[in-house]
Amino acid sequence: MPLAAVETLTLLVAAHLLADFALQPAALLRRKRRPGFLLLHVAVVTVAAAVVVGTLAPLLLLVLAVTHGAMDALKVYRLPDGFHAFAGDQLVHLLVLVGLALVWPEAARDGVWPGLLGPEGWRLWLQGWTLAAGVLLALPVAGVALELALRPLAGALAPAESPEHGLPGGGRLIGLCERALAFVLFVAGAQAAIGFVIAAKSILRFGEISDSSHRRLAEYILIGSFFSFAWALTAAWLTAGALALWGAWPASG
Repeated sequence: MPLAAVETLTLLVAAHLLADFALQPAALLRRKRRPGFLLLHVAVVTVAAAVVVGTLAPLLLLVLAVTHGAMDALKVYRLPDGFHAFAGDQLVHLLVLVGLALVWPEAARDGVWPGLLGPEGWRLWLQGWTLAAGVLLALPVAGVALELALRPLAGALAPAESPEHGLPGGGRLIGLCERALAFVLFVAGAQAAIGFVIAAKSILRFGEISDSSHRRLAEYILIGSFFSFAWALTAAWLTAGALALWGAWPASG
């Protein structure tokens, strides 16, 4: 893929993650079955892409809006709420963004930002949105994916083992913090320290579930922890690779 297309794709992905996760509050998500709220979300997605990429290319934005709206409508009205529907929905969105970047590779360079910001400012714009996309992928996107993936397993736990018996939102906050720490350490080039983070959490968690009767809970926690760390490290690796293209991260780091 040409570098210009990679730039366009990076900004499209950043805009998508921003609109689909950071700019889609729970209140809107709950009302998404109503056509008006679905159209509002599609409008947010389209505007976010136009602003982040810096383009008003009508056909590109039209294809983005129609495909995003169609896939979200299919997910909301036809597909069951679960991890597979979520993953399929996001995969289709990603494939559409790749297609848009291949068809309109110069969309970002022909947009408003390169001329307005200058060469150095444009490079910083790419770096900033690459990092933002990585943070969104490692934190809110992972949180949604993890919750949906573990939902069937949580139903198999005994009532006394349920994650709900901890602090309200405690598990979610712990996962958020561990992914943020793993992401920052990787991008900062301190990958060796991530092993200590994983070891520390393992020691704390196994201290809670030393009773052999809690095997299902132990397996549930292990699966969640490995999923969380694996997702965060993958997001950090992708982010570091993209940052290396813009000269903001050592490719050999």
